[in-house]
Amino acid sequence: MSLPGFRRDPIREELRRLNRESTRLGQTARRLVEESAQTPRRRGGGYSLPVAPAQRREPVLRVEGRLARRKVLLAGVVAAFLAWVLFRLVAGWSL
Repeated sequence: MSLPGFRRDPIREELRRLNRESTRLGQTARRLVEESAQTPRRRGGGYSLPVAPAQRREPVLRVEGRLARRKVLLAGVVAAFLAWVLFRLVAGWSL
């Protein structure tokens, strides 16, 4: 049952969802930065040579699934589309 005057705004709902996704992506990015800043712990207490830049591994997402890159790209495309729609609405042009 829907109350009159309290209709759900689909654009507002989508903006909220995108905001949540953006927050999650920001947390993931911070986690990646922290993981990449940590030096790998090695077993043994001897002296170790510094790691050459060519031997460094790229940071790997441990929490996200295989489709994380596609999800990020899709969220970016949706955000760009919604920004374009909002710009057109504010500019006063009809779609």
